Amino acid sequence: MRDPNRNEGPASKMALVTGGTDGIGKEVALELAKITARLIIVGRDFEKGAQARREISASSPGCDVQFIPADLSLISEARRLGDEVAERVGALHFLVHSAGMVRGRRVLTDEALESNFATNYLSRFALTRRLLPILEAGGQPDRSTRILLVAHPGFSGTIHYEDVNLTSNYSTIGAFRQFHFANDVFAVELARRLKPSTGSPSVTISCLHPGPTKTSIDREMPLWMKLLARLVVHPLISRKPAAAAEAALKLLLSEEFEGQSGMLFSHVGKFRRIDVPEAAQDINEGARLWALSEAKVRSALEQRPAVQAA
Repeated sequence: MRDPNRNEGPASKMALVTGGTDGIGKEVALELAKITARLIIVGRDFEKGAQARREISASSPGCDVQFIPADLSLISEARRLGDEVAERVGALHFLVHSAGMVRGRRVLTDEALESNFATNYLSRFALTRRLLPILEAGGQPDRSTRILLVAHPGFSGTIHYEDVNLTSNYSTIGAFRQFHFANDVFAVELARRLKPSTGSPSVTISCLHPGPTKTSIDREMPLWMKLLARLVVHPLISRKPAAAAEAALKLLLSEEFEGQSGMLFSHVGKFRRIDVPEAAQDINEGARLWALSEAKVRSALEQRPAVQAA
């Protein structure tokens, strides 16, 4: 999977992969370790993280592999993670958001956020915003640093700005549509904000649908969805995480995508670029989601100490 076109050595390359202890994220991390001097993987489970770190280190002994535990359903944890990474590295070259979940019931986090939205979108926004300075430090005029969102781009959805926690009419599909559409809008809006007046951006972002993949993401799905995945989708069409990781590595490493930002891709069937939905391109939608996200991040960070004190 290593891209032969990228001929620079690993000495200065740094990567961060959330969800890097299992599934697609782990496979991406295994490959990035081959071309980076330092790799940080993130996950909730300390034992699984320690094991993944050992495996990746053994596979790429020239890479300094570190594990940072974090529960990315919490914005305070995303902020802590960002602070810790920024203290450890002066520049970041690859940021992969692979941590995710699909919960089949409405659960609020300790920061009073709907857990699907918090985990699959808002913590990604918060972490990316915190890491932007070191991402920009890693970029060069002809070699951008790259952010990748592993999600479900192009999926028609609605962001319920007045009820983002879905307190009325909650459904798993509704939550799914909301956080995936938010990822699309975020990718387009961040690309818009990082676009320079001339030349190529120093930081780019893209969003990838990895296609049906055998991972543990179905563990908290509603029963009907879990059975559909395990009895129909996985036996018939799902691929191993390594196949999805191959598409991710293409977006992270290939010269073909240098300077391209705000793009959506799918690995359902063959790897291809997909059209950005008109709603996701709307500049007003992007500005509205950005404002909502900043407000929710502030609220979560304010809420957390109060919850802990209680």
